[in-house]
Amino acid sequence: MKLKIIDQIIPLLGIVLIVCCSIFNTYTYGQDWPPPELQKMESQYQELSAQATTLDNYAPEKFPDFQELEKINQLVEQLDFNKRKFDLLILMYNVLEDEFFPFMLKYYPQHPELEQNILDKLKEYTGESPKSILLLQVKINTVALQIERLEKRIERIQTKAKEKEIAEENKRTSAIDKKDTSISTQILQVEQDRKNYAAKLKQEEQKYRELKEKEKEQADKIVEKKKEREELQQKKDAAANEIERLIHQTFARVREIRLNGLEIPRLNTVKTFIYLTDTSTKALKEKIENANKQIHSLQEQRKKELINKLIKAVIVITIALFVVFLFIGISKRISKRILKKVEESEKIDDHRKQRYHTLSSVILSFIKVLIWAMAVIWVLGELNIDYAPFLLAAGGITLAIGFGAQSLVKDVVSGFFILMEEQFALGDLVEINGQSGTVEKISLRTIKFRSLDGTLHTIPNGSISMVSNKDYLWSRAVVTVGVSYDEDTQNVLSVLKTVCQEISEDPEWKESLLEEPTPQGIISFGDSAVNFRILAKTPPGAQWAVGRELHIRVKNAFDKEGIEIPYNYINVIDRTQKPGE
Repeated sequence: MKLKIIDQIIPLLGIVLIVCCSIFNTYTYGQDWPPPELQKMESQYQELSAQATTLDNYAPEKFPDFQELEKINQLVEQLDFNKRKFDLLILMYNVLEDEFFPFMLKYYPQHPELEQNILDKLKEYTGESPKSILLLQVKINTVALQIERLEKRIERIQTKAKEKEIAEENKRTSAIDKKDTSISTQILQVEQDRKNYAAKLKQEEQKYRELKEKEKEQADKIVEKKKEREELQQKKDAAANEIERLIHQTFARVREIRLNGLEIPRLNTVKTFIYLTDTSTKALKEKIENANKQIHSLQEQRKKELINKLIKAVIVITIALFVVFLFIGISKRISKRILKKVEESEKIDDHRKQRYHTLSSVILSFIKVLIWAMAVIWVLGELNIDYAPFLLAAGGITLAIGFGAQSLVKDVVSGFFILMEEQFALGDLVEINGQSGTVEKISLRTIKFRSLDGTLHTIPNGSISMVSNKDYLWSRAVVTVGVSYDEDTQNVLSVLKTVCQEISEDPEWKESLLEEPTPQGIISFGDSAVNFRILAKTPPGAQWAVGRELHIRVKNAFDKEGIEIPYNYINVIDRTQKPGE
């Protein structure tokens, strides 16, 4: 019976308990719990948290092709991810600190009956739950430090890449200039290194100043956060209720977490970089000082080298001049001996002797130019001066002269062939381009000859169109004599033969004749005379004297024999006289 009563009472107690709980819940939460504002804040917080969770699930490390990216690109991907994550965490933090907790502080005085509900809700965001603002601050610290490390790594990689590029460029430049080990080149290389050190030192000094400013800012921020933490501790101690005490205590712990997990590590990192930058600055200053010492040493060495080069240059040039004048002197002596033998030789005629003199002067001039050119090349080689550019320039100049001075080249080529073909020689009587005279000078460019009246003619070899040499190997005196038509022709020829025989037998004129002069008989009939001609073969240049002598002898012989040489005369008629007077 009792058991049955108990079995009936238990369900009734359960129903009563359920009804009481319903009444309690209705009374406790009031008409609107949680309030719409709180629901909105929690919804916003949950949405941001979901986005952060989604971002974590799709982190770059989990991308399929992430490992195939270059290192710098990987770091950039990580940096971008962490920045987006940091932004979401900050938004979540702002929802709690700027909206949620201030709302709770404002809402509690209006609804003190909901103290336990408010405490329970606050503990969700202040304890060890995933929603806790304390854990959120830890995440923010971690992500912020990760962002700074990634930025530093990217900066270091970019700096190293730039330094590597500069080093490779310097290596290529060094490879190009490897053969050039002169002191001047070494000085230029050291000066370039010093310039690079100075530029890097400037960057390091600027970086050091920026870090010092950042250190000061970070120290001020730490002081500020510590002050905020102390103020929050004081507010917690002076709180009028448990809710205010919990909120202020939470904010104080948040500041503590931020100080120890973010601000102080940041300051330590800045101090570390300041130390490294200061060390780098000192090392660069030492390198610059060593470069200055090296440059000074190389400059002193270059001075000594220049003095030694100057002494060597003086010695080499002196030796070169001695050798040049020695060889030129030897060439002149050899030329004089050869010409002397030519002059003394009886087998060589005067014309060839003159040609040998001309060729000798030209060949001697060519030998002088050749010796000087070889001497200059030898001097340049001994002084370690690259003469290839000079030869190239000379080739260019020669080509330019070939195009711009074609007439000069034509003159030289024509002069060469004139000498080689023995067209004429010094002392020859020639007729060139309608002008006659005796050749006085022959060069590769011009011919100089003097006419009978003393005029000196200079004609470029390239403009010579026709040459008439009147002294080539031998000459001929041509004497033309006119006699009266009344004279006996055979008698005149007999007298002329006698004159030719007498001059050929005369010892004074025997050397001026190559053979006995020959009368040719009547050559023409003039208006008042019959013209006879005598031809006399003579050595070059003797024809004029022989011709004059023949004229004198013929005149004397005709006078002796009474042979008349006709001449023009005038009859004067006086018409005023009468006939017969």
